Amino acid sequence: MAERLNVALLFGGTSSEHDVSLRSAANVIDLLSERVDLTLVGITRGGSWLLYGGDATAIADDSWQGHDTTPVCAVPGDGGGLFAVEGGSPVRLPIDVVFPVLHGQGGEDGVTQGLLESCRLPYVGCGVLSSALCTDKDAAHRIVAAAGIRSPRCEVVHPGDGATRIAEVAAACGYPLFVKPARGGSSYGVSKVEGPEQLDEALGLAFGYDEKVAVEEAIVGTEVGCAIMGGAAGELAMGLVDETVVSDGGFFHIHQDHSEGADASTRNSSTRCPALLPPEVMERVRETGTAVWRALGCSGLARVDLFVTERGEVVFNEVNTMPGLTSYSRFPAMMAAAGADMGEVLERLVRSAARTGAR
Repeated sequence: MAERLNVALLFGGTSSEHDVSLRSAANVIDLLSERVDLTLVGITRGGSWLLYGGDATAIADDSWQGHDTTPVCAVPGDGGGLFAVEGGSPVRLPIDVVFPVLHGQGGEDGVTQGLLESCRLPYVGCGVLSSALCTDKDAAHRIVAAAGIRSPRCEVVHPGDGATRIAEVAAACGYPLFVKPARGGSSYGVSKVEGPEQLDEALGLAFGYDEKVAVEEAIVGTEVGCAIMGGAAGELAMGLVDETVVSDGGFFHIHQDHSEGADASTRNSSTRCPALLPPEVMERVRETGTAVWRALGCSGLARVDLFVTERGEVVFNEVNTMPGLTSYSRFPAMMAAAGADMGEVLERLVRSAARTGAR
């Protein structure tokens, strides 16, 4: 029997996806608690790290913070790690590997990953550079395009850019176009812009989430996803490819911070798994998803999102380096459709990270 691991599960975080993280973590705890020893460390919206020793059912609704908590500090260097501060004295937490179930800025953009590396702690998921690249839509598109993979035209604007610069960017991408926080997650702050009269409002919304905003060419096609796990090199495991069916002619909205059910993860769409694609197109999707993973240096797990046009062309969209892990999220659904038990998938991820060791 394999040695039982001590896993620190991080949840919450400071991003707009705090609530999504709570629901992902609740499901991960349910699936992993019988397989490993879990140490629960919550991150408040304000950024405080707290060891949580109460009932795990209080995590999903964010009521955990009011009880059974102890401050936690991260100590870099040899002999470092995670320490609970009890009575003014730090007590090392016995951790074999960290599972940062965090979404969005500060969680999956390389910030937490860099902190964990400085503390010599192995962790599940993409490394610092890969996390940062995948989170930044502009950077990800440039890297993927340089690897020879078709990507949408993407330009960047900042709060100080004048009307001339903004008009040039819009003209380069053409209407309709998408305005997105460059380092945002889910669909927060994203707008589809049909004409110049909608541009200022869309930019104002996006700047509310990030000072760097991506303006993207709109790709007409079906959005598909690849759930992938494995190392930066070597053989990868992939779930069945899914597709998103948008019901209102708009774009795919996803805010997985509501109650479970048909309207929990989407507001105007549904997913179909496996995707209804011809075999040769399906193979191109799988090959492109793998190529994107390699180009961006992914490891651990990620969901690679792509478009398939009417002509069967596969176009890059984005990568989620810590995809939603709720019971109704796309990554678990794609893995389940491929016959994988999600509890086994999660255990495989933490054991692989523990074997790899600190980076």
